[in-house]
Amino acid sequence: MHVGTNHWALLVIHIKEKEFRVYDSLRNKDRWDIPQYVEELKRYMKGKHMDVEKWPLRYPDPCPQQGSGDNCGIFTCKYMECLARRDIQDLPFSDMPNLRAKLALHCINAYFNAQDRS
Repeated sequence: MHVGTNHWALLVIHIKEKEFRVYDSLRNKDRWDIPQYVEELKRYMKGKHMDVEKWPLRYPDPCPQQGSGDNCGIFTCKYMECLARRDIQDLPFSDMPNLRAKLALHCINAYFNAQDRS
């Protein structure tokens, strides 16, 4: 989700556990905007086959944190990748240029693979 004016965080709707989870590389539990976005989502989901009104908002640990202010998008993508593998861990964020290059290459490959299928 886009938070504020220049930050990205991952919001996961965990149906089995009946909770919302936020993976935020600049974790600040005092932020007003993330809970507000979750409340808006709850209002949207009301009456759509799922009662989420009482589901809590959690900030899971471990949740790797970024050092600089411009890596939140990479962190958000890596959180998704790790959750898909069911393994959030300390990620190798010491080599951010390499992670950015790998993500760009993955996106380019996905684009051309999709073009080949059409």
